[in-house]
Amino acid sequence: MLLILQLLAAAADLERPGETPPAQVSPPRIEARIKVDGVLDEPVWERAARLGNFSQYSPSDGRPAAQETEVLVWYSPTAIHFGIRAHAEPGTVRAHLTDRDRATVLDDYIEIQLGTFNDHRSAFVFAVNPLGVQADGSLVEGTQRNAGATASDKSSGRELADLSQDYTFDSKGRVTDYGYELEVRVPFKSLRYQSSDPQDWSLQIIRKTAATGREDTWAPARRDAASFLAQHGQLTGLTGIRPGLVLELNPIVTSSVRGGPAGQGWHYRGGSPDFGGNVKWGMTTNLTLNGTVNPDFSQVESDAGQVSADPRRALFFAEKRPFFLDGLEYFTTPSQVIYSRRIGAPIAAAKVTGKVSGVSFGVLSAVDGTETSGTGLDHPAYNLVRAVTSLGGQSRLGIAYTDKVDGGDYNRVGQVDGRLVFGGINNLSFYGAVSRTRQSGTSTPVAPMWFANYARTGRTWGLQATFQAVSDQFRAQSGFVAQGDLAQVTLGPSATFYGKQGATLERFTGSITGTWTWSYTNFRTGAPSRDRQYWFSTNSTLRGGWTLGTIIFLESFGFDPRLFRDYAVEVPGAGGAGRVDTIPYGQKKRVPSASTWPRRVA
Repeated sequence: MLLILQLLAAAADLERPGETPPAQVSPPRIEARIKVDGVLDEPVWERAARLGNFSQYSPSDGRPAAQETEVLVWYSPTAIHFGIRAHAEPGTVRAHLTDRDRATVLDDYIEIQLGTFNDHRSAFVFAVNPLGVQADGSLVEGTQRNAGATASDKSSGRELADLSQDYTFDSKGRVTDYGYELEVRVPFKSLRYQSSDPQDWSLQIIRKTAATGREDTWAPARRDAASFLAQHGQLTGLTGIRPGLVLELNPIVTSSVRGGPAGQGWHYRGGSPDFGGNVKWGMTTNLTLNGTVNPDFSQVESDAGQVSADPRRALFFAEKRPFFLDGLEYFTTPSQVIYSRRIGAPIAAAKVTGKVSGVSFGVLSAVDGTETSGTGLDHPAYNLVRAVTSLGGQSRLGIAYTDKVDGGDYNRVGQVDGRLVFGGINNLSFYGAVSRTRQSGTSTPVAPMWFANYARTGRTWGLQATFQAVSDQFRAQSGFVAQGDLAQVTLGPSATFYGKQGATLERFTGSITGTWTWSYTNFRTGAPSRDRQYWFSTNSTLRGGWTLGTIIFLESFGFDPRLFRDYAVEVPGAGGAGRVDTIPYGQKKRVPSASTWPRRVA
């Protein structure tokens, strides 16, 4: 395996074309206020900088865009403005009035990625469909926390945005005889950015055309790159930005009355009001303080139902509560050792998030209600810390620490993680974490969790190689671990081929993925793998936006005797067709995916 990785890394430079300078634009600063109505008829748009010459990114990169897209950009002291004229064949524009963050699922859309710290590792994402319906969130490279709908097509080859957050910005659009027209205004109050003056931001404009399935970008981007964010263009010379006072106060008063039959009538009690509130203060342009006391989450959107395909894995539900959503990207870790939904009924909480001297960080402390305590009497206390710094070009190093104290019990987790980019198309992501837990007065030993992934994102040849392990003693009571007591190895080479421009077959990808899974204990003793999965898949992109995919599963599963000693499996029985025998699980350690799984017997 090591030899294969070395050969692929050595071949990386042979596959990549020469580097091209990034696209740049210096938008004018104009003291003006306009109405965002989707009509670019104000005189100020004549003075805006013009962005054009879009190129195709998906399904095949490096080709001129088939349809013209013009983006106008300027900024005032309080906001940045974008105007878009997207040309399209008559009758081909797809646009619907739909829910927020769903506008990018079936529609055409324009996506604006703003890297306000110019580090090419994170960006604010603002996407708008031709009618102005919004989708927004954040993109933090190397985390892939994709909650809800996403402003990216998974087949595009670029990392997906997390659309959990909802920022305040204005947008309006309309379908025209030449395509569609959009107007977008993003207040600087909704962003966090550098304190320098002047400053440069990274920028990428993406156009997705639903009728053809194509993605075009303003800054030329290659598919054979370890990072999409690293290929952003540049907004240069931003100066005189004045966001004003960023202060939000949200007082909360709730009351409830309970009633029930009593004697010949009804008896009511309660009605005393509960007071609480939230505060957000932008201390500087890159530091924000949030606080909450007795918050009310009754108006938060309910979770959508999920179906568990594997009962051995826990289901993940995205954060939706406003206090925890603000600055969520500063607590994002690839391992999810920080998961704010563990704080179930906070009485009070405070956090500071931002970026100082090249270090992004978030610190959160919270006191939870007694209903979340193991004893039912104590108030669990949480302290969560996350920090990330850059290492050279596209590499980074991060740390995370969580501490939960519940009466005399506690759970503490420390983690180091990173991402190393080399050869342009190679990256190595890793993390290592340890936990220490005391439960009911008994302390567990220090338990590890670790992960390593090598990815080669060549234009033609690709490779994913992953190893992860979670000790049976590892606990993350402030985080989310889908499955414990696990060791897993995954290897997946792939090959992609591109058709000529205008061909019926625009792109074809074939891949083979093998996954071998052990319980952590059996892996340490050198036992055979418990689960074995082999997937053979193809994905074809056809002219006109059609996709065709095939996948063949060859799988077999084993079950841990410690968990399934009271279970049995059904096997073909003797004595003719249709006869079934039930045998104890221990007599059949593995079953194929199409077989009957174990069931409990009396």
